[in-house]
Amino acid sequence: MHRWVFVLVIACMVPGLLGAGEAKRVPQEYLDSIVDDDPNPLPRGLAPGETVPVFDWSKFLSRDVPSGTVRTPAEYELNDGMLIRWGWPDDLLTEMTVAVTTGTDATVWVLVSGASQQSSATAVLSGGGADMDQVEFIVYYADSVWIRDYGPRFIAEDGSRAIVDHTYNRNRPNDDAFTDFLAPLWSEPQYDIPLVHGGGNFHLFGDGEAFMTELILDENYGLTAQDVEDLFMDYEGLDLTIMPPFPSWYDSTQHIDMWMLPVADREVIIGEYPVSDTEVHTVTEDAVTLLEGRGYTVHRTPGWRSGYHYTYTNSVILNEVVLACQFANANAGYADEDAEAVATFEAIYPDRQIVPVDCSDVITASGAVHCIVMHVPAVNPPLFADGFETGDTSAWQ
Repeated sequence: MHRWVFVLVIACMVPGLLGAGEAKRVPQEYLDSIVDDDPNPLPRGLAPGETVPVFDWSKFLSRDVPSGTVRTPAEYELNDGMLIRWGWPDDLLTEMTVAVTTGTDATVWVLVSGASQQSSATAVLSGGGADMDQVEFIVYYADSVWIRDYGPRFIAEDGSRAIVDHTYNRNRPNDDAFTDFLAPLWSEPQYDIPLVHGGGNFHLFGDGEAFMTELILDENYGLTAQDVEDLFMDYEGLDLTIMPPFPSWYDSTQHIDMWMLPVADREVIIGEYPVSDTEVHTVTEDAVTLLEGRGYTVHRTPGWRSGYHYTYTNSVILNEVVLACQFANANAGYADEDAEAVATFEAIYPDRQIVPVDCSDVITASGAVHCIVMHVPAVNPPLFADGFETGDTSAWQ
């Protein structure tokens, strides 16, 4: 078992962000003109007829675990870029890609099914104003857009990037096999953690704490909480806390990224729900009490259910840009909630660009912008990566 080595956070003394341009916004009329390649997308939750896979433990009787010093970077730290899958919702994917490629130096890796879809995606993204020098395509046929749930989790092992993979908690074989395809493509070591899992049910902080809901126990029958905690320490060097989930009728995914978002070491956003939503109100208020008791600063953004579970914690922090969920297009009555969420992000990140992105459609499939992105961290950032929390580089180099 490889215990995590404490990393001292060094605050940069220079305000502002290096290399950041002005993140472009895509005109609404252009977004409205985009036609999805995938007209019948799979939801983030179980589709009709789908079941949770049964884990094949025989594959892990002689499993490899990282042997070096392991650290898992947080999303709010410096990233090389992000992975997305093209096909649906292409208007939102365009908004995100344009903002990231013009507002940061990060790369957007786009999964496409073949040459025809790559040509189509190139035309749409370039037409929307993306910097195509920062877009790279990966030809791979994935089943769904939910790359947060099936994609690779990246760690630093002795300062070099490596991948931890899990069995996707959906019977979608192409999605589940993506990491097996990517690891050799990028020449990165891969470790297979023996868990059925959806990656959105997981959040971590740069100082080594991580959180998920009890869904992980429901989907891995026979494992105890201690078993799961030990696995995350072995594979990712993380001290895991398992928390109660939302009821499935309120949020079909039961993923923690639908109500929690780490924003810095010991700083987090927790969704704030009406008292009348008794069970989810209790879950989130108990989480606030727990985290504040551990010394966290807790911010709040609205959350509610009105046909679907609406949340702002399912946003994306990627270097100089924060892609903030917005829902006013779903109902004009949500404009105040949108504004409140943006104001919260602006207060947390005065030196980053807060870019509102329309999640009105994707939320109806039980997810939002965080669900359709996988961060690709920079495991060897410079000591003074301006505007980012970085650790003792002796643990990363």
